[in-house]
Amino acid sequence: MKSPELFSAGYLVQVLGSLLLVFCCILGMLYLMRRFSRGGSGNNARLAVLASASVGSRERVVLLRAGEEQILLGVAPGSVRTLHVFAEPVIVEAASTPQRPDFATILNSVNPLGPRK
Repeated sequence: MKSPELFSAGYLVQVLGSLLLVFCCILGMLYLMRRFSRGGSGNNARLAVLASASVGSRERVVLLRAGEEQILLGVAPGSVRTLHVFAEPVIVEAASTPQRPDFATILNSVNPLGPRK
């Protein structure tokens, strides 16, 4: 049996076609993941974790904002329980998310040569 020549035109077309097919499959999967995983990651998310604290080796207490309400949940492996629903907000949004400086501000603060123009 004769092995295929490594740099023949037919073999190169087959390899490039296979690479193109794999590349198209990856792009298709990325598109589908982006389209169908639209979580509440934006600033106007209706559901957000405001705070959380560990109360055991695998147990946590989590304060969620769901719409206009704030809900205190107990989370353990295999169970999530509502501990309390607050009538008034416990944490105000502006106080819970501190503003981060942008990259240029951080770079200028640590740059010994001064700010760049």
